[in-house]
Amino acid sequence: MNDIKFNYLTELCLRYQQDKFYIEEIPSSILSKANKRFKIPNNEEVIAFLDCTILGSGKMGVYFTDKGLRWRSLGNGLGNIEWTEFSEINQITVQNEVEIYFDQRKVFLIGGTTYPIPLFIELLTSIRDFLKEYSHELLLKQQNVSSSVTYNDLRNISTLFEKYEEAFEPNNGLLVDKHISSDLKNKVIKYFNLQANKEIVSFLCTFPVKKTDGIIICENGIYFRETFISLYYPWYVFRTLPLYLSSDELIIGKDNIFHLTHAKMEGTEILLFLKKLQEYANSVYQSAPSVVDLYSVNTKS
Repeated sequence: MNDIKFNYLTELCLRYQQDKFYIEEIPSSILSKANKRFKIPNNEEVIAFLDCTILGSGKMGVYFTDKGLRWRSLGNGLGNIEWTEFSEINQITVQNEVEIYFDQRKVFLIGGTTYPIPLFIELLTSIRDFLKEYSHELLLKQQNVSSSVTYNDLRNISTLFEKYEEAFEPNNGLLVDKHISSDLKNKVIKYFNLQANKEIVSFLCTFPVKKTDGIIICENGIYFRETFISLYYPWYVFRTLPLYLSSDELIIGKDNIFHLTHAKMEGTEILLFLKKLQEYANSVYQSAPSVVDLYSVNTKS
C-alpha cells in the first residue's frame, strides 16, 4: 500500500483542469521560466500554472503556489497576491473579456489562452470560498491517502476490454502491457510529455491515423491527449471525476471534450472501461476527506 500526498489546492486545480492548465506535471521547459520571468523564489512551491501564451511558451500566465498567486501578463507586467489577502476579496470578475479584477482593482490579463474565463473565475472563487470557510493552513496542509492501486490490477482490468490478435493489428485500439511495442511506447511517451521511466499499463488509441492520440493508464493516474487537449488525473481525483458521453464525444471533468469519432472501440465501451477504472480506484483508496467531501458536508450542514 502506498501513501499518496496531496493538498486541497492541488485537488481543486486538478478538478478544474483544462488544456494548458498544468498541475503537478508542469513541463520543465515552462517551469524553468518560473524563477526568472515570474520572480518565484526557490523556496516557494509551485502547485499549478495556467499558460496564457498562444504558442504555449509559458512566458506569461498565472502560477498557483503555496504562498499565493503570481502572474505575468502583457501590459500589466508582474504581480502577486498572498492567500491571506486573497481570502478577503469580495468580487472576482472579468471585464473586456480578458481583464481580471479583484474587487475594483484590475490585476492581470488572461488573453492568449483557450481556458474558459468563466471557469477560471469559478476556480478562483472556489479557492477564495475555501479560504473563507476553512483556512490558508488547511488549503495547503499535506494530506495523506492510502492507495492500493497496482500495476497488475490495472493490467487485469485493461485486459478485460482488450481485443488483441498477435498476427494482426489490434481490432479495438487498446494495447495492454507487452502488447505495446517499444517503438509505439517511445512515441507515446514523447507525445504525452511523460517521464521516460513512466510505466505504461495500457494505451487506448482514439485516432488510428495519428496513432498517438488517446488515453494512457499508469500506476500514478490516467492521461488524455489529442490536439488541443492534454489532461492528467491522479487516481484519487479521477475516481470521482464526472464522465459521460455526448454523441461521439467523451466529456471529462469540467466539460473537457475528448473526441471518439475515429476510435475503433465503441464510445459506450470506452466509457464502461473508464467507469471500471473509477470503481477500482474508489475501492482501493482509504481516503482523507477530499474537496468534494468537505463541500458535501458543508452543504448538508
